[in-house]
Amino acid sequence: MLEDLQYLTLSGNRLNGTLPVAWSSMGRQLLLMDLSGNALSGTLPPAWGRQRWLTRLGLARNALLGALPREWARLAGLLQLDLGGNSLTGTLPAEWGALRQASAVDLGGNALTGALPPAWGSLGSLQMLSLAGNQLSGAVPPQWTQLADRAYRLALGGNPQLCGQVPPALAPAVLAAGASARGSRLGRPCSWEEDAAALLRFKSAILAAPAGPGPAPGAAAQVEPLADWQEGANPCSQGAWTGVSCVHGRVAVLNLANAGLRLPTLEPLAGLSALQELLLAGNTAVNASLPASWAGLSQLEVADLSGAGVSGSLPPQWAGLAGSLRQLRLSGNALSGTLPTSWGELKELESLDVSRNSLTGSLPPEWGTLGSLASLDASSNYLSGGLPDAWKALADLQELRLASNNLGGPIPASWARLPSLTLLDLGSNVGVCGGQPGWRDGTQVALDATNVAQSCIMVGTSGMLAGILLTLAMSVTLASVVAVAALLVYVKRQRAQLAALQRERSAASFSDLGAFSSDPSFASQLGAKLAVVHTFAADGGGAAGLRHKVPGERIKALSIPNPWSQDDERGYIQVPIATPGSGLPHPGSHTPHGAGIPLEEHRSPSPASGMPSPERHQWQVAAQAADRGVDLTARRARQKRLFRSRSEAPGVLAGAAAVLGQLSIQQQGAGQDTSEGLELETLRVHSRVALLPSDGGMV
Repeated sequence: MLEDLQYLTLSGNRLNGTLPVAWSSMGRQLLLMDLSGNALSGTLPPAWGRQRWLTRLGLARNALLGALPREWARLAGLLQLDLGGNSLTGTLPAEWGALRQASAVDLGGNALTGALPPAWGSLGSLQMLSLAGNQLSGAVPPQWTQLADRAYRLALGGNPQLCGQVPPALAPAVLAAGASARGSRLGRPCSWEEDAAALLRFKSAILAAPAGPGPAPGAAAQVEPLADWQEGANPCSQGAWTGVSCVHGRVAVLNLANAGLRLPTLEPLAGLSALQELLLAGNTAVNASLPASWAGLSQLEVADLSGAGVSGSLPPQWAGLAGSLRQLRLSGNALSGTLPTSWGELKELESLDVSRNSLTGSLPPEWGTLGSLASLDASSNYLSGGLPDAWKALADLQELRLASNNLGGPIPASWARLPSLTLLDLGSNVGVCGGQPGWRDGTQVALDATNVAQSCIMVGTSGMLAGILLTLAMSVTLASVVAVAALLVYVKRQRAQLAALQRERSAASFSDLGAFSSDPSFASQLGAKLAVVHTFAADGGGAAGLRHKVPGERIKALSIPNPWSQDDERGYIQVPIATPGSGLPHPGSHTPHGAGIPLEEHRSPSPASGMPSPERHQWQVAAQAADRGVDLTARRARQKRLFRSRSEAPGVLAGAAAVLGQLSIQQQGAGQDTSEGLELETLRVHSRVALLPSDGGMV
């Protein structure tokens, strides 16, 4: 029967109850429905959006609740909508921008909140719009300039949080049409504009920060951080800016905890003068420190930057937050420096957590004035010094955690009388000593890894001794390092000298010495270091024949058996080398017997092929000594060192005696005087060196 209904008017009655959802299918030709001035309650049925032919809908002055249904955007033929004088809440649906036939919309006298939706700039037929008497905020969107062609009245008064400059084209409809702007701040700067500017500076710093590690292969591209923070937008619009909440048009809460942001600086947030809560825990600071300028945030109550990697020191200027700050959480950062004594002025501070940082210095006695402090955690730092007796005035203190520091000394007996203390953790402070006071019942005290059971005198003495021992150990270690370095330098120099000597020796082989018999100028070729060289070669009879001698001169040299036929001396050739002070005469001189300078004889092993490296080295040393004119015989005698064992002495002496006999026979045959006798002073250089004096003994 109601299928052909076109008009339904029941205004001014005392109808109550809710709006029937079934009416959404009532009357396929329904053009007008007016239920204003009744006592209807409940919410607006979203299903009524199916009334596609409805042109006028009046539900004003009822007791309707709830939000404006987004589904009503399908009322494509709607010309007039009157919902004023109810208790509707929520925001203005941006979807209603599709009501392009609507010429009059009245939503005044409700409790609508949020910003004016820019999408409503598409209401091309709108002539009159009333939003007065709500709780809308923000400025008139620039997109609403499109309404200026038709709209003659835009009633926006009674919204104290509406502010900002009105687009010039809309000024006649908004500001000059009676009292349409009264009760708002339209035409004057918005209170949130300063906050928006500060937040946008903060965002710009984040975008300019060095990029972190890239996404894993196959991962979705990262979205620009804080993408909905837009220039000219109102941060106080409900849900408009991520993490931002406002009170009376000002940014009061900034919650960006665990948002994955890289924070190069925290300075711009000092512009949020109405900020009450700041939550930035779990982000990543990029060389950011705690700004001293935050002391101007006079309404800041809670600040949480735990685990953000903030560096620098604790700003003493934050004592200026004395009237508001209640909770401060700074654990797990890279903070250094000392605990500011000025923070004793934070009278409202209830909870302070600075654990897991790199703080140093002592516990400030001035903090004993923190009358509201209930929880203090300063564990896992490098704090030192004693436990201040002045903290006995912390009447509200319930939990005190100071573990894993370098604190020391006795526990003040006055701490046992703290009326609210339930937990005290002093573990891993080896300097804590001197016993425990009598704690109240119910107080939990952790004293692991301390010396509380020891006398503080003993602990102090042990610490001093440990320091002395550590100093000595470090000194010994340093001395060892220096000694090893010096030894390495010495070995390096010795190797360099031996290498140079080997290069020199390689230039002149022992075979060249044989040329001395045919080249008398050979001595001059040796330079100033060697005076003369006599070379003897073995003959077939086992005795050496003289290859070179000066006629008429007494020979004070030794013919020796063939060294190649003796197993114990295999690999040797004997090279008597006359050095200054030796007993061999200078070839060509005619110095009478007994008038010469006392000479001595050196014998060196040949660097024959196959000679072990130690023997070759000993040969080089002996040769170098001969070059330098060093009396190795006397030196060995002075040092009393045996380089050949006594067990080999008899064989060596027997060979020496045979050589002496042969030499004596040769000299007698030549008619030479043997009254002076012959002495044998032979230096053998091999892996060992033996000194053989004339008496046949061993040195």
